[in-house]
Amino acid sequence: MKNLPKTNIFNTPQDYFENLPEKILAKNKKQKTRSFTLITSMAAAAVIILGMFIFVLSNDIHPNNTLEANLDQEIDLYINSGYWQAEDILSFADNPNSILDEIITMEWGTYENENTDQSEEDWWY
Repeated sequence: MKNLPKTNIFNTPQDYFENLPEKILAKNKKQKTRSFTLITSMAAAAVIILGMFIFVLSNDIHPNNTLEANLDQEIDLYINSGYWQAEDILSFADNPNSILDEIITMEWGTYENENTDQSEEDWWY
C-alpha cells in the first residue's frame, strides 16, 4: 500500500453538487406522477369491474319477465304464420270458455240493455 499513489481517485463532475437538488426533485416528481397514474388506472379498472358485475346482476334478477316476453312473441309468430289455429291455443288452456269470454269482453265490451221494456225477441231483430 505504500507503493500506491496518494492521489484522489474520487472525482466529481463539475457543478455536480450545485445541480443535485434539482435533479433529485425532478426524479421525485416523476415517481409521484407514475404512482398517481398507477393509482388512477387501478381505480378505473375497479370501477369498470364493479359496473360489469352490477350489469350482470341486474340482468339476472328478472329472467321471468324476459322469458314471458319471448314466449308471447313466439306464440304470436306461430299464430301469424298459420302453424297454430285458435283451437290449438284454446286446447292449451284449463278453461277455454273463460278465455273466450274475456276476449269477447275486450273486443266488444259489455252489453247493457238500454231499453229494458224490450223483450229478448225484439232485440234480435
